[in-house]
Amino acid sequence: MAENLAQVIREEEALAKSIVADAKSKAAEIIANAQAEAERSMKSTRQLCHRQLREAIVNAEVEAEEKAVVIMRQGQSDAKAFYEQKKGSAGDIADWLVGEVIRTYGSSGDD
Repeated sequence: MAENLAQVIREEEALAKSIVADAKSKAAEIIANAQAEAERSMKSTRQLCHRQLREAIVNAEVEAEEKAVVIMRQGQSDAKAFYEQKKGSAGDIADWLVGEVIRTYGSSGDD
Protein backbone atom coordinates (compact mmCIF):
# COMPACT_ATOMS: atom_id res chain seq x y z
CA MET A 1 0.00 0.00 0.00
CA ALA A 2 2.84 2.42 0.74
CA GLU A 3 4.25 1.69 -2.67
CA ASN A 4 0.85 2.32 -4.20
CA LEU A 5 0.46 5.54 -2.24
CA ALA A 6 3.90 6.75 -3.35
CA GLN A 7 2.94 6.00 -6.97
CA VAL A 8 -0.30 7.96 -6.60
CA ILE A 9 1.62 10.90 -5.15
CA ARG A 10 4.11 10.82 -8.03
CA GLU A 11 1.25 10.72 -10.54
CA GLU A 12 -0.48 13.62 -8.82
CA GLU A 13 2.78 15.60 -8.77
CA ALA A 14 3.26 14.91 -12.49
CA LEU A 15 -0.32 15.99 -13.15
CA ALA A 16 0.22 19.16 -11.09
CA LYS A 17 3.42 19.93 -13.02
CA SER A 18 1.54 19.41 -16.29
CA ILE A 19 -1.26 21.73 -15.14
CA VAL A 20 1.29 24.39 -14.11
CA ALA A 21 3.12 24.04 -17.45
CA ASP A 22 -0.18 24.38 -19.37
CA ALA A 23 -1.12 27.42 -17.27
CA LYS A 24 2.24 29.06 -17.95
CA SER A 25 1.88 28.32 -21.66
CA LYS A 26 -1.63 29.78 -21.77
CA ALA A 27 -0.50 32.81 -19.75
CA ALA A 28 2.35 33.43 -22.18
CA GLU A 29 -0.09 33.15 -25.10
CA ILE A 30 -2.50 35.57 -23.42
CA ILE A 31 0.32 38.04 -22.76
CA ALA A 32 1.56 37.78 -26.36
CA ASN A 33 -1.96 38.36 -27.70
CA ALA A 34 -2.46 41.31 -25.35
CA GLN A 35 0.84 42.86 -26.43
CA ALA A 36 0.00 42.39 -30.11
CA GLU A 37 -3.43 43.94 -29.58
CA ALA A 38 -1.87 46.85 -27.68
CA GLU A 39 0.59 47.44 -30.53
CA ARG A 40 -2.24 47.35 -33.09
CA SER A 41 -4.24 49.75 -30.97
CA MET A 42 -1.29 52.15 -30.60
CA LYS A 43 -0.59 52.03 -34.35
CA SER A 44 -4.23 52.67 -35.14
CA THR A 45 -4.36 55.56 -32.67
CA ARG A 46 -1.17 57.10 -34.09
CA GLN A 47 -2.60 56.86 -37.61
CA LEU A 48 -5.87 58.43 -36.49
CA CYS A 49 -4.08 61.27 -34.71
CA HIS A 50 -1.84 61.87 -37.71
CA ARG A 51 -4.86 61.94 -40.02
CA GLN A 52 -6.66 64.36 -37.69
CA LEU A 53 -3.56 66.57 -37.59
CA ARG A 54 -3.35 66.64 -41.40
CA GLU A 55 -7.07 67.51 -41.62
CA ALA A 56 -6.66 70.27 -39.02
CA ILE A 57 -3.70 71.70 -40.95
CA VAL A 58 -5.63 71.62 -44.24
CA ASN A 59 -8.63 73.29 -42.58
CA ALA A 60 -6.38 75.96 -41.04
CA GLU A 61 -4.72 76.59 -44.41
CA VAL A 62 -8.11 76.94 -46.14
CA GLU A 63 -9.32 79.31 -43.44
CA ALA A 64 -6.10 81.34 -43.64
CA GLU A 65 -6.39 81.57 -47.43
CA GLU A 66 -9.98 82.79 -47.14
CA LYS A 67 -8.96 85.43 -44.60
CA ALA A 68 -6.01 86.45 -46.78
CA VAL A 69 -8.35 87.03 -49.73
CA VAL A 70 -10.61 89.21 -47.58
CA ILE A 71 -7.62 91.17 -46.24
CA MET A 72 -6.18 91.63 -49.75
CA ARG A 73 -9.52 92.88 -51.10
CA GLN A 74 -9.84 95.31 -48.19
CA GLY A 75 -6.25 96.50 -48.73
CA GLN A 76 -6.85 97.01 -52.44
CA SER A 77 -10.03 98.92 -51.69
CA ASP A 78 -8.25 101.08 -49.10
CA ALA A 79 -5.34 101.71 -51.50
CA LYS A 80 -7.71 102.71 -54.30
CA ALA A 81 -9.63 105.06 -51.99
CA PHE A 82 -6.34 106.61 -50.81
CA TYR A 83 -5.19 107.03 -54.42
CA GLU A 84 -8.48 108.64 -55.44
CA GLN A 85 -8.28 110.97 -52.44
CA LYS A 86 -4.69 112.04 -53.14
CA LYS A 87 -4.48 111.99 -56.96
CA GLY A 88 -5.81 115.56 -57.27
CA SER A 89 -2.93 116.94 -55.27
CA ALA A 90 -0.30 115.19 -57.43
CA GLY A 91 -0.56 117.87 -60.14
CA ASP A 92 -0.15 120.69 -57.63
CA ILE A 93 2.87 118.98 -56.10
CA ALA A 94 4.40 118.38 -59.54
CA ASP A 95 3.92 122.07 -60.46
CA TRP A 96 5.52 123.16 -57.19
CA LEU A 97 8.43 120.75 -57.71
CA VAL A 98 9.03 121.97 -61.28
CA GLY A 99 8.95 125.56 -60.01
CA GLU A 100 11.50 124.77 -57.32
CA VAL A 101 13.83 123.07 -59.81
CA ILE A 102 13.56 125.99 -62.23
CA ARG A 103 14.22 128.52 -59.44
CA THR A 104 17.23 126.56 -58.24
CA TYR A 105 18.78 125.50 -61.54
CA GLY A 106 17.10 127.75 -64.07
CA SER A 107 15.27 126.64 -67.18
CA SER A 108 16.89 125.25 -70.30
CA GLY A 109 15.37 128.10 -72.31
CA ASP A 110 17.52 130.70 -70.47
CA ASP A 111 20.74 129.62 -72.21
